[in-house]
Amino acid sequence: MVFNLFHSFTLPLIFALSAAGFNNTVYLISNAETPSLGLPGLTPIGFQRANDCLPALLAPLDIGFIVTCAFDPESGHCSETITTATPIGNALRLPLNTTCGADEKTDDDCVHNLLNSFSLTSTQAMLVVWDLSDFDSLFENLDIDDDFPGGDDEDDDDGDEVPHFDVLTTVVKKKVTAQVSQGCAGIDGQAPGTFRRSLRRHSMKKRQLPKRMIRRHRKIAENRHQKGNPLSPTLN
Repeated sequence: MVFNLFHSFTLPLIFALSAAGFNNTVYLISNAETPSLGLPGLTPIGFQRANDCLPALLAPLDIGFIVTCAFDPESGHCSETITTATPIGNALRLPLNTTCGADEKTDDDCVHNLLNSFSLTSTQAMLVVWDLSDFDSLFENLDIDDDFPGGDDEDDDDGDEVPHFDVLTTVVKKKVTAQVSQGCAGIDGQAPGTFRRSLRRHSMKKRQLPKRMIRRHRKIAENRHQKGNPLSPTLN
């Protein structure tokens, strides 16, 4: 009877905590630099970032769990992501969880469920290393609010599609609390004598994921219309 009473109280509590989400800090990074023209692997700079910078950068952050997307042998997708994450896992003596893929075959809640499951038994931070080309989908699937206080989304198109391999994003309770450069020596930052723009607006810029998706659909619709397809969809 005592056993049944214990379960009658603990099980609803566990499910309630699971539904409420987790309080653990989540760090997000992408794969390191890759070659142009779709060539596989990391560039020399990417290799330097993955091996010489990221392990030391992340070591003090009390990370207890690492998630990265699964390698797809047919497309080669996420190969560079795993290559980036492996030195981190080795340095922190943590295995890489590759349960979730970065493709349409994977459940959208896969990463969230992994993070939530770990949070039930630990308060340590969690690291997600993900393919840069699928970062927008990762933000959407984790339901992350990246609306910085005081952020300015005007001129959001300026540089919106430029990839940045050097960003470390901190998320607490599904909200972005910081986005900073990884600051890898000899790799990141501005070269002496180069043009310096105002950093305030760009550092506080919101990702505006829905607007990105609308812009992509508009481009597709415009291309179809130009090719003489009168049935092409339009988005207002």
